[in-house]
Amino acid sequence: MRSNQVRLKLLAVMIGCACALLTVCERQVFAQKNDPLVDDRPVQITRKKKTNRKPVRRARVVEKVPLLKLEWRVYKVRDDGSQEETSPLAVFHNGDRLRVSVRTNQDGYLYIVHQGSPTAPGQIIFPDSRLNNGSNVVTKSQEFVLPSNCPANMDRRDCALIVTAPAGQELFHLLFTRDPFTDLPNTAAEASGGIPPETLFKMKSDSGQVLKRMRGSTPLSVLVINTNTKDNEDIIETLVLNKGQ
Repeated sequence: MRSNQVRLKLLAVMIGCACALLTVCERQVFAQKNDPLVDDRPVQITRKKKTNRKPVRRARVVEKVPLLKLEWRVYKVRDDGSQEETSPLAVFHNGDRLRVSVRTNQDGYLYIVHQGSPTAPGQIIFPDSRLNNGSNVVTKSQEFVLPSNCPANMDRRDCALIVTAPAGQELFHLLFTRDPFTDLPNTAAEASGGIPPETLFKMKSDSGQVLKRMRGSTPLSVLVINTNTKDNEDIIETLVLNKGQ
């Protein structure tokens, strides 16, 4: 009799564990299915040759692939070094500590260029020698948080992009492309000097992209889609942070 009771208790525990595991699995699958970044349906696009690209493979003139997507978000760093997602439309102040997160919907090449002001030269902050082995090759759904791989002796709170005076705007240019640029560094070792604002403006105006923006996988994230099927080679998005006094 006691043996049967023990068996029944064990069976109940096993069923409970199985149900719990199933619930977790269902939640994970549900999250994947409802992630707007990875919810991709191939469409027919016309590949467009560009003089400032280095093709990594011979592409067919017409291919059936997902449209390029990129998701970004901004984190504010707390005093204890932890982070919380914040609105990119907020006004930031001198001394605020931020991190920027980027994900893409497929394999490709990612560049992130920072401008301290709209007239300042752009500085490459990705690729970074401390992250992704210094490479700008990214894979589908892989999240990169900048900065994230700071020296071991640095306080976690200081592993951040620190907002500095004066008031105005700081810009982050997020470039995601099917083939690497020839006029931008593709490894951290190649990064040197500043990029003139005129060069960044021309790259964006020449891209041929038609961008659609919508809410991403979290309430404050932004999903960017290049909807142009005749020129779907890249996404060049500019994140503008407003700085107050």
